[in-house]
Amino acid sequence: MIESITIEDVYHELKTIERTMVTREDLDALIDSVEILSDKKTMAALHKSDLDIKEKRVKEVSSVEELLSEL
Repeated sequence: MIESITIEDVYHELKTIERTMVTREDLDALIDSVEILSDKKTMAALHKSDLDIKEKRVKEVSSVEELLSEL
């Protein structure tokens, strides 16, 4: 005998599938991450920034104007 399927069964199955899907935003974020991690200059700059923070070579700014005046 063929099992009957209700619209509610279909709805719940679709909701289950939806929970495991990768969204376009997730995919875009992954691509951005791969691009950053693949760029040697960017990674070197991030590493240098991490070292600056560890060595307390940072300056707190409270506004965009203050930040721009430092350039």
